[in-house]
Amino acid sequence: MERALEAYVSREIPKIFREYSIVAVNETLPGRITADFHLKDRDGTDVFVEVSARKIGHTKLSQILNMYAAISNIEPPLRKFELIVIGPDVTPSVKKELEKLPVRLLTYEQIGITGQKLREVQEQERRRRQEIQQLSPEEARLVAKWESEKKATVRASDVQEALGCTIDYAYFLLHNLERKHQLERVTRGLYQFIPLSYGYPERIPPSNSFIIGAVLIKPYYFSYYTSNSHYGFTTQIPFTLFIATTKKKPDIEWASSSFKFVTLSKQKFFGYRREKVFDTAVNMAEPEKSLVDSFDKPRYAGGIEQLARITWRGLSRVKKEKLVKYAVRMNSHALIQRLGFIIDFLAEEELVKPLPRNLKDRMLRHVGKTAIYLDSRKPKTGEFSKEWRIINNVPRVQLLSEIEIR
Repeated sequence: MERALEAYVSREIPKIFREYSIVAVNETLPGRITADFHLKDRDGTDVFVEVSARKIGHTKLSQILNMYAAISNIEPPLRKFELIVIGPDVTPSVKKELEKLPVRLLTYEQIGITGQKLREVQEQERRRRQEIQQLSPEEARLVAKWESEKKATVRASDVQEALGCTIDYAYFLLHNLERKHQLERVTRGLYQFIPLSYGYPERIPPSNSFIIGAVLIKPYYFSYYTSNSHYGFTTQIPFTLFIATTKKKPDIEWASSSFKFVTLSKQKFFGYRREKVFDTAVNMAEPEKSLVDSFDKPRYAGGIEQLARITWRGLSRVKKEKLVKYAVRMNSHALIQRLGFIIDFLAEEELVKPLPRNLKDRMLRHVGKTAIYLDSRKPKTGEFSKEWRIINNVPRVQLLSEIEIR
């Protein structure tokens, strides 16, 4: 029961700390100590969250101090950090002992998880254990097979392949396994498998959103805000995962994540590779394509201010020749104009190095004849750049607003 409670609270953490960005889940710290969550707040403070199923008392105190020491020993040292420990209750004496450290102790009630909800979780876990004991031989066979294969998602075809049964019987078994809490329905025909070792549906960590996104549509790759976050071009991690595809598909809400599908022409669908996100290998835009895609569709990357930010953080980490090659290949004058203008703007501010002359000239050959506004959503006024045929309608201070100049 304790593990079920801990798992449920862990699942709620991304919702409770929605204004924070997720850096990692189950992060290994020095000394092989694991923190449940590593977050960042808007000020750039690293926030580590540990969830406990038991009361935070003197038994937990030594673990908290060890975790604090492990965080302190991270290399390179963190500029500023905080440790948050969440449990059903807190012993006042422990809270007093930790007052001088950046450690915050919170109860379930303080983060909005009521006793009634916890009792519901315990009852659901009790029923789930009873239902597991009632698995039919075929259901038990499927669960054992998917456990051994470390299966993350299943469809009716997986049941047919394992049992050689009809499609109707496959769906019958899927329905039963969902009712018995071995599967969780994601969307029509697609289920997330919940291994027995997890002990409870809420045990599934948030990183599984990438596993789900990877099987929702083919072909696909993660891009825009999602890939920019993956490569560190932005420190913000939105709860929406942006997926590029050549097909049309409505957006999907699942658990604490949203999936936004961006339809690209076959001409623009290129420049991705396999990347490991947490413990999952998925198709991710290459760093260069991540920037190019963002300039192609700025609304999926956070707007013009974020474009300045990701260029500032990302330009030194990408291959400039590949960046220009990909930008030209997209066959979009507006993309070239905005990308070239932003790079030049940041170079003039001495925030990035300018593009080599031959690469800049190559981009200039693909500037459109029509002048465009830097931000089409803002007032139609501003200074005209003859070189890039851009009307800059975004004030300097606003363009630099997302850049942390130190």
